[in-house]
Amino acid sequence: AVTYTVKVMKEGQPVQGHSVAFTTNFGMFNGKSQTQNATTGSDGRATITLTSSSAGKATVSATVSGGNDVKAPEVTFFDGLKIDNKVDILGKNVTGDLPNIWLQYGQFKLKVSGGNGTYSWHSENTNIATVDESGKVTLKGKGTAVINVTSGDKQTVSYTIKAPNYMIRVGNKASYANAMSFCGNLLPSSQTVLSNVYNSWGPANGYDHYRSMQSITAWITQTEADKISGVSTTYDLITQNPHKDVTLNAPNVYAVCVE
Repeated sequence: AVTYTVKVMKEGQPVQGHSVAFTTNFGMFNGKSQTQNATTGSDGRATITLTSSSAGKATVSATVSGGNDVKAPEVTFFDGLKIDNKVDILGKNVTGDLPNIWLQYGQFKLKVSGGNGTYSWHSENTNIATVDESGKVTLKGKGTAVINVTSGDKQTVSYTIKAPNYMIRVGNKASYANAMSFCGNLLPSSQTVLSNVYNSWGPANGYDHYRSMQSITAWITQTEADKISGVSTTYDLITQNPHKDVTLNAPNVYAVCVE
């Protein structure tokens, strides 16, 4: 919305009750018509508001009774700013709903339209998610966060990231016992827990944080049969490659925690 004001003066004093005729070639005054009169108040000012539900350019003229026609500078209306609820999952090259299971440091891109074409982004909770100048979001922790985008014409809209059912966090290489300790006994309960993450996000090295890695083999919580045999199972977040009967001190296996 754009507000226009005309001030009517006579002999240096404001004139009250004077009629001013406003016209526009685009949009509507006070949401009603393209021609409308306004009356000056005690301060000599007549004010009117121009709005538009679509994009375009408007030139407004004002005519004071008994006076000349005055044109205001052209103004531009932009389409309403919108964020698509579908996101681009960057490591998988697919578009869809944000998964409700997360890979820590997984990334997705928000798509915005409308406004004047220039945008600035802001996260209200950077412990949960950060966002860069292109709308790329990086998930940092489990929780809820709101991402705001503001266009150059000062429209603002938000996207709410809802807390996931669970998030996996990759630690260091460790023996099975040390991995259990590191994760507070919260290793994945089955290979399916990690395969679901893989299916949602694709290979972990499709994301900046894991880009240099070729393998992230993760420990899985022992079953009762595993405990008797002194082994466990593993699943790789990059290559999948599920294994069973893995010795508990096997090298190059990571502590991957479920939160």
